[in-house]
Amino acid sequence: MKIAAPVALAALLFAPPAWAGDGPWQFKPGNTYAWDCSTEFHYLQQGMTVALGGNGRGGQEGGTTTEDPQWETVTLKAVVLAVGDDGAGRLEFTVEAVHIKTRFDSSGDNAEWNSRKDKETDIVAFKRYQAILGHRFTAIVNSDGSLREVKKAEWPTIDTAGIKPARRNEREERAAGATHDPTDAHVWLNLIFGTTPEGRAEWTRTLKLPEDEKLACKSDNTEQVGRYLCAKSQLKSSDKERAVKPEDVIVKGGSGGGGVGDYAIALCKAAQKKGTVWFSRQAGCMVKVEIEGATEQSDATQVTRTHFKWGVELKEKGFMELSPGTGQTPSNPEPTPTK
Repeated sequence: MKIAAPVALAALLFAPPAWAGDGPWQFKPGNTYAWDCSTEFHYLQQGMTVALGGNGRGGQEGGTTTEDPQWETVTLKAVVLAVGDDGAGRLEFTVEAVHIKTRFDSSGDNAEWNSRKDKETDIVAFKRYQAILGHRFTAIVNSDGSLREVKKAEWPTIDTAGIKPARRNEREERAAGATHDPTDAHVWLNLIFGTTPEGRAEWTRTLKLPEDEKLACKSDNTEQVGRYLCAKSQLKSSDKERAVKPEDVIVKGGSGGGGVGDYAIALCKAAQKKGTVWFSRQAGCMVKVEIEGATEQSDATQVTRTHFKWGVELKEKGFMELSPGTGQTPSNPEPTPTK
């Protein structure tokens, strides 16, 4: 019987390759991936002033408004060193590039460093980002996207105690010093692999972003992203609301510690998260992830609005020949033969 063209096309798009494991990730030794992993952090402060009406009664109205955004992009390059009979892959990751930018509208201070232009930065406060450039770590990832093992993923540091900031960099140093720390590598792994869709209409997942987030997930048809036809799914924190209670906001250093940026990040951690995931079953990998958290808090003097976005985007998928004996076979916990 002749198969209709649309059915044949669907079978081609979603049928796994012959060497596949049971899950949607289709690892093959020598597969390479490059993902741009990014954050975008905005927090806006609006001072409140008291306006007196003709009858002498006071009311609040908006005063000065400032927005102080930060952008971070870490390019992770990964190569599959080995694949087990169960479809799990051992991957080695390298931080290929780092781009960090901070702008403070409130003061005019701003700072930026892009490792693709300069491998080192003379902004001392950005040395913590320079430290992670070129760092390598490994992970064993099951074919369903769950992480079996992660090694050496903690970011290295640079001792800046003896480095004196250049006077010409004073405004850059102030902006860089107020920038959040590099996003933990485990967060990127959670976004790339932990958001992998399941083969059903609805499911739940818990991710660290960097706090544990219990997410309700549901399938949302398919969508083309670049050259990839992707299974699309929606995520949303199932145990949080967009409006955040003051007692839910835990600031680094306690209630009296930290600055405005620390308070804004604490707001983001407490806020509900929602997002969209695009996974290519044909390519057997994650193509794009977008997740955000936004909320606001106010008191008698000001309103603070905060918005944090996490993103992952596949920039390149390729293949490289591996040297004989490269890597080790994934184990769970006993070794299994590689393919």
